[in-house]
Amino acid sequence: MYGSKILIIFLIGMVFLLHPLHGQQEKKKLEREKQENLTKIKEAEKILKQTSSQKKTSIGRLTALNQQIRSQESLIRTYRSNIRLLNSDIKESKGLAKSLEKDLNNLKDEYAQMIYQASKAQNNYGSLFYLFSSASFSQLVMRAKYLQQYTKSRQDQAKEIQLVQIELKEQLTVINKRKKQQQQLLAQQELHNQGLITAKKQQGQLVKQLALKETDLTRDVKKRKKAIGKLNRMIAEVIRVEMEKSKNSSGDFELTPDGIKLSSNFQGNQKQLTWPVARGFVSSKFGLQPHPVLKGVKIENPGVDIQTQKSEIVRAVFDGAVSKIASIPGMNGIVIIIQHGEYRTVYANLRKSLVKTGDHVKTKDPIGEVFTDIDGVSEVQFQVWKNFNKLDPLAWLQPK
Repeated sequence: MYGSKILIIFLIGMVFLLHPLHGQQEKKKLEREKQENLTKIKEAEKILKQTSSQKKTSIGRLTALNQQIRSQESLIRTYRSNIRLLNSDIKESKGLAKSLEKDLNNLKDEYAQMIYQASKAQNNYGSLFYLFSSASFSQLVMRAKYLQQYTKSRQDQAKEIQLVQIELKEQLTVINKRKKQQQQLLAQQELHNQGLITAKKQQGQLVKQLALKETDLTRDVKKRKKAIGKLNRMIAEVIRVEMEKSKNSSGDFELTPDGIKLSSNFQGNQKQLTWPVARGFVSSKFGLQPHPVLKGVKIENPGVDIQTQKSEIVRAVFDGAVSKIASIPGMNGIVIIIQHGEYRTVYANLRKSLVKTGDHVKTKDPIGEVFTDIDGVSEVQFQVWKNFNKLDPLAWLQPK
């Protein structure tokens, strides 16, 4: 009876020891998310500091601030999830400790009763008298075995009490440890709550300041639209010329065996392409996007804008050949186009090029340096094309 009870208690304890109170995978995921958000916050802070140093009210400064707020909010959600898990752990630990404490008291009561009965028996008979008062030799042997088993039962009961005491002590240690972790997380969350409040105040002030510059912002939108149109036409012309050169005897476009292999490899790496810059965040996504300040105004983005730090090196996202280096009127810096078979990647807003037309590049090879405008904003425009079709770059880049 006692053995089965203590076995159940022991197994419960082992489950909690081997799986520190449930949700290990979720805890690891939350810790990973926390570290990623902290990294994003640090990056956004550095970028924001560079744009703020220009003492100008700009869209770039607003997007950096927005990114910082998003990362802060995500981090706070992670802290809250961690705290919920800890609360659940503490509750379960307390429940187990209470159950163990109850079983321990029962075991002690049972052991005390055993000692009392043994003492009473010895007072009345004594072990030797009990043995030698046997009516036969076989009865004597049976009584000897009974005494031996009774002694072992008492010893087992004492061991069971000791085991439960150890398990109870461990659970109380776990509870105290979890409570300390909980207090630390609450303090960290409160710190980031304050940071978020400050950032949102700055965001509100910046939006108000930018709203006063509606004329300038509208002019910038038109200027960008015109420059993007020129860029698209230039890319389409480059593709047309390259396809003309690749026509077979029948006049149809045909890739070389190397081009077919490169296209296949590029396509096989969808969602796995390296980022064109090592640090930074997406400040504007692909397709029709709302203007961050002007109400009702939308901007067509043929790629993604990635805001990064000053002098950041721009890298090739995949193996290929540099097919064009050019400048576009109305657009900052220069543009580099890299061919990957029937695919092409485009890198715009570069201050300088580190490659030449015709160069073959490998993944992560430096190809240029990002351009920083008069507002202190360092932003690269990145595009992915399949022949004449523009694709969403975020469907090709590694998740970040």
